[in-house]
Amino acid sequence: MSFPGLITISIVIVLVFVLYRDLLRPSFAFLGAVFLLLVLQIITPEDFLMGLANKQIIVIFLLIGLTSGIQQNIGTGFFFKIFSQKLKPGTFRLRLMLLVSSLSAILNNTPVVAFMIPYVKKWTKTNNFPASKFLIPLSYSTILGGMITVVGTSTNLVLNGLISQFGYPLLGFEDFLYLGVLVASIGMVYLSIASNYLLPSREENKSEVIEHLNEYLVETYIPIGSSMHDKTVKEAGLRKLKEIFLAEIRRGKKEISPVGPNEVLQEGDKLFFAGNSEAILKLIQGEQGLSLPEDGHVSNYGFFQLTEAVVPASSSLIGLKVKDSDFRNKYQGSIISIHRNGTQLKGNIGETRVHAGDLFLMLTGKDHNRNDYYKDLIIVTLRGEISADRGNLKRLPSLLALSVLFIGIIGWIDLFIAAFAGILILYLFKVLNLQTLKKAVDLDLLLILVCSLSLGLALNSSGAAGVLVNFLIQLTEGAVPMVGLVILFIITLVLTSLITNAAAVSIMFPIALELGNQLEQPLTPFFVAIAFAASGDFMTPIGYQTNLMVMGPGNYKFKDYFVIGFPLTLIYAVVVLLFINWYYL
Repeated sequence: MSFPGLITISIVIVLVFVLYRDLLRPSFAFLGAVFLLLVLQIITPEDFLMGLANKQIIVIFLLIGLTSGIQQNIGTGFFFKIFSQKLKPGTFRLRLMLLVSSLSAILNNTPVVAFMIPYVKKWTKTNNFPASKFLIPLSYSTILGGMITVVGTSTNLVLNGLISQFGYPLLGFEDFLYLGVLVASIGMVYLSIASNYLLPSREENKSEVIEHLNEYLVETYIPIGSSMHDKTVKEAGLRKLKEIFLAEIRRGKKEISPVGPNEVLQEGDKLFFAGNSEAILKLIQGEQGLSLPEDGHVSNYGFFQLTEAVVPASSSLIGLKVKDSDFRNKYQGSIISIHRNGTQLKGNIGETRVHAGDLFLMLTGKDHNRNDYYKDLIIVTLRGEISADRGNLKRLPSLLALSVLFIGIIGWIDLFIAAFAGILILYLFKVLNLQTLKKAVDLDLLLILVCSLSLGLALNSSGAAGVLVNFLIQLTEGAVPMVGLVILFIITLVLTSLITNAAAVSIMFPIALELGNQLEQPLTPFFVAIAFAASGDFMTPIGYQTNLMVMGPGNYKFKDYFVIGFPLTLIYAVVVLLFINWYYL
């Protein structure tokens, strides 16, 4: 193997390890890998910049903006009209999966899941069913539905971006439609049956916290004659406490949350602290002018505005300590509990570094706006924000935008033009504005996608892909081409279970290209194989963002994904490979 090829493979292995162990933010890990490739002259700056001008990458961001506008235009009443409170659990789950799989075929699936989580939790709470029986089916059905079209998942568009950079014909409408509908249908039938038996009946994290609220919050008050009277929070020494924080002040009927540093304290104020209870008691014993009430109200859940939020993979909070994020001022809330991988984290909340998928339980003011969080936090608690059904006329902008997009999906007009026209329609109808579009642009995602294309180029140009394919061909010498394709599919499936699907498809693309060429076979079946394999992450919460998003709200553990996902993966793999063998080879 040549030196550039050896270096490239080494960089890819290190990148996979870093992503798997969550040692760096994915965008920084990709950027570091590509920087090394540039410094070592394995790729040129022109190769890297090609990704920024790649039409398929730009289409992804147009679709994200389009999805954001359509969400606002549809209105929340539409979903409660579909999800009647009187439905049986099986009917609700099936109707949910049919809806989200259909939506994710034409819209970006991550916002679809983010939008639907609160409605699922609301329905399950109202009908006394565990949300854990429904949230993994929500995620999996969006993954399955996303395979029906080229726009359903960014993985397909990234793959087409790589294909276009190498000058080969793009995968088209029919390459996804027939197989996508087949696997989505079979997958939803499986989930309808298996969810009752293989998914846990687990109480939600918020319920556990509510039952033990005194373990998280301690109520104090400022008595008459206290030295704290007429001092600001900062002057009273309550701004930067160790292991605890001032979560809320109750002044008569007024609730002050979050508490700013310049808030002036008054006699009779009730102060609520969250964190280490022993540290709070030491604060009271330290003659700071605080007392414990004889009759507290901490256990009265209605007293507080408790909100759940998930940290998405695109959040700017990832990697920061809570105390360094200016969380209370920026997000108008105070964190009282953090759950990760189905377990509540212990210790000082302020010293905790934020990870993707973390579930925050927060105290928030009643006037907070869930749209303020957008990319950094996904609010999963629905409270009194169900608007009336807007009617077909007011949904006309979304219907027009979706119609134009569908024409682009089936190939009657260019997909880029269709997505651009959809955004223009929503803008002209004043559904979208420049501020909303600006919020929809995710710099982390852009870096990952552009770097993914550069990584694919490096594997091909360095000769690393050719060496790997030669080894693969030697292993399958004398076998039919389908054997090589099966191995390619399995490797991609394993890889996407460990790292992001965009990374998996970018790493496997040059290998699929080289394998098809050396076997002197049509390239399309090899590209279709890695497209479906890279999106087939049903065994872990790692490779697909929607799986990570439902982990906290569903109170899932890592093993829950494997228990229900392993049989689905086997069914999915068999169906995909048999179809490719029948349809293409």
